[in-house]
Amino acid sequence: MRRVICSLAVIGLVVLGAAPAGADKPNREQPGPNPDLVITEVCQFPVLLHDVVNTFVTTDFFDRDGNLAMSIGTGRLVEEVSRLEAQGNPVETITRNISGPGVERFDESGSTLTGTGPWLLFGFPGEFAGFPDGFIWFTTGQFVLRFEGTSEITMVKEPRHEDVCELLG
Repeated sequence: MRRVICSLAVIGLVVLGAAPAGADKPNREQPGPNPDLVITEVCQFPVLLHDVVNTFVTTDFFDRDGNLAMSIGTGRLVEEVSRLEAQGNPVETITRNISGPGVERFDESGSTLTGTGPWLLFGFPGEFAGFPDGFIWFTTGQFVLRFEGTSEITMVKEPRHEDVCELLG
């Protein structure tokens, strides 16, 4: 999945049913902890994202032709989000469970990510259509993101959210 998931994020979902006959077997992978990420382009101060707990596992499902059809994340993800001072030390930190879950479905023109539950979503300036300044949000509820073949990401359904810049400001 994309860096939007950071995590982003796509956790705790139980899948019922099996892959279609003739399809490749699902592929399970634990990508490991995300590297720390400092975001400087969104808030008026640098923000550090740090995994406290990451048992994130992705399970990829394939169609009969062997093409990636769907990706599901499971596991637990707890994130520390910190406002950094000029020297790079944390001034204020918020810790949240952002375990999702979510499902990304792939088609000929891109993919659609549907997430529910708690997440941390972020977008850099210009990355998301309709959000020219970027954002860092703690979210709850359902959201839908559409990734086209280009680099454009569209938020089809916006979740309830808390602005991290305001929370740490």
